[in-house]
Amino acid sequence: MSGVLARTVETITGALRAVFAAERIADADGFLQRRDPRVALCALAALALGVVLTRTLGVALCFAALTAALARLSAVPLRRLFARSAVVPLVSALVVLPQAVLLPGDALLRVAGLAVTDAGVAYVLLFTVRVGVGVALLSLLVLTTPFSAVVAALRDLRVPVALVWVVAVTYRYLFLFFDELQRLVLARNSRTTGETGLRGGWRDARRIAGTFFLRTLDRGERVGRGMRARGGARPPSPYGRSRRLDAGDCALLALAGVAVVASGVMRWSP
Repeated sequence: MSGVLARTVETITGALRAVFAAERIADADGFLQRRDPRVALCALAALALGVVLTRTLGVALCFAALTAALARLSAVPLRRLFARSAVVPLVSALVVLPQAVLLPGDALLRVAGLAVTDAGVAYVLLFTVRVGVGVALLSLLVLTTPFSAVVAALRDLRVPVALVWVVAVTYRYLFLFFDELQRLVLARNSRTTGETGLRGGWRDARRIAGTFFLRTLDRGERVGRGMRARGGARPPSPYGRSRRLDAGDCALLALAGVAVVASGVMRWSP
């Protein structure tokens, strides 16, 4: 499967490896790195909720500025945070782009007989910013808190065990399946000469799809047996012990609480 699809698989695999290798930033001495994982999880989730509640672009931009400030205080490069958070809001903007001509309002310009309204443009911008800030907050949590600490925080917060299992197993083993696909692509490329086009790539993809499906099922069975052999039938236990909250933890919780309350008041106030 050389050609376009092979490069696509390699790009996806590289992106997943970058996601799972992001815990190196969690070792830095930053603001969020020093916070209790339970506090970081609750505070960033509350800020994401505040972004969802807002319905004005100015408030959403304030949340974006707050996210950028937290990133700077936590030694997270803004360029890297933006790169990790840009894809989802761009796709979301394309999904809601028709609202720019469907919502009634004052016409800003006319394109092919369609009027782009100010209300439609404002809706698209607000939706894109809200999605982008929410994804950035999630990325900030992943970058500044080791995943094992996130799992421990979920257990301490009494999140249902089944949900914790799903999150932990998905995080740990998703990239293994893409590694399996990359190995299949490498084996196919080692037996193929020349560059194939999109049609040839789809033909090769059909040929290896069944093999990939069978290998992923076999890998899943082996993973399950390995987990049961290591006591995986028991609920996941926290990887670290909780500590007492300090002033920074309380300040972060207070900031998140004030932001959520203010966002809710501004949304539902007459």
